[in-house]
Amino acid sequence: MMSKIFKKTAQINFVLILSIFLLGISPSLSQAQGVVIVRYFHSNVRCSTCLAFEDWSKTAVERFPKELKNGTLKWQVINFDEAENEHYIKDYDLAEKSLVLVREDNGKVVKWKNVEEFWDFGENQKEEFVDFVQKLISDYLKN
Repeated sequence: MMSKIFKKTAQINFVLILSIFLLGISPSLSQAQGVVIVRYFHSNVRCSTCLAFEDWSKTAVERFPKELKNGTLKWQVINFDEAENEHYIKDYDLAEKSLVLVREDNGKVVKWKNVEEFWDFGENQKEEFVDFVQKLISDYLKN
């Protein structure tokens, strides 16, 4: 009798594990590997250069489609002039429009970078900017 119960339990566990594998469900995978959040901060006043930097930043993020899909990379655009977002000014020492990379492991911030080099790029340096941000994202995804 015990061997029948054991055999049935083993079959159920096998089917469950196989189903999880086939459906692509991976419990807490994003937390175990960490999550990188790329946040572009802006104010109520938005100039053409700032809009371009936002677009270029998004372009860099979109070069990671697998990570975006599985949730290990997230893109956020945040207006720090809105009351519920004012805390970010202090959290990330923001003085103006900014690009911030955040690494979270198990739901806790383990490191972040206010990308001050952001302003070193000119209006006709899109590819250089995108490549620079892409490398930062790659580094943050690794650890």
